[in-house]
Amino acid sequence: MTNQQIIEQMYHCFAAGNMQGVIATFSEDIVWIEPGEPDIPFAGTFTGLAGVGQMLAIEAKTIHVKTFVPKTFCTNENTVVVLGHDIVDVLPTGKTYTTEWVQAFTLANGKITNVQVYMDTNAIAKAFKAE
Repeated sequence: MTNQQIIEQMYHCFAAGNMQGVIATFSEDIVWIEPGEPDIPFAGTFTGLAGVGQMLAIEAKTIHVKTFVPKTFCTNENTVVVLGHDIVDVLPTGKTYTTEWVQAFTLANGKITNVQVYMDTNAIAKAFKAE
């Protein structure tokens, strides 16, 4: 399986709500960096399977992803960069945000070892603020 196919499989599992399938694509020492601290509850640096599991659990409690569309895949050796967009409902406030994003994955031995996310954190933080 190519690195891009591993990322595509991970997205397929995510879309199907199969979080065990998502976690299975990660290495045990994964590092996931999500911008937006402290305004976004699922932002931060999450390490290891337990850390990423914690981030996914926070997302499950705070957001409902209505649309998640990976549009463009750029692959180079051990790196896969994906451009996409999503539409998300924020459960605590009832607000919705739309953002374009970039997710950069590093892989080794068929597993994702690092994820760096780039997105419009201002739009997301505003959706988390009660008015």
